[in-house]
Amino acid sequence: MKSFFLTPEQYADLKGRYAKFNEPWTADEAEELRQMAQDGVSREEMSTQLGRTPNAVKMKLQSLGLYVPKPAARLWTPEDEHLLVKLYREGISFAELATVFGRTEGAILRRLILLRAAVLPDTAPAEAPGEAPVSE
Repeated sequence: MKSFFLTPEQYADLKGRYAKFNEPWTADEAEELRQMAQDGVSREEMSTQLGRTPNAVKMKLQSLGLYVPKPAARLWTPEDEHLLVKLYREGISFAELATVFGRTEGAILRRLILLRAAVLPDTAPAEAPGEAPVSE
């Protein structure tokens, strides 16, 4: 399964780093994750053991009721969003984008999905009129 927002190179990079990237969770994996959470295993170690991205682990923990996200650190500005779309279109990797914006790769991907960066023209406003900015 390929992602709509990832280039083939980005997809291959993530699939190379995380064997189960973009694959559905099995009941056995969810139970293993639940047990690791009870044992106090770090999310980074869970990610490594399960072959999943740290964000996928966090989201699954959240869906199991084992993680409550902290409030957003800061809002995205329109300038940040414009630069994000520009750099994304230039082919900058998610890891590099995360470094540039001081955010996680998951936050970068979520924002791009929200902005629908693959189809927005360069001059499109970051948010529709009347909508409040969404924080990460």
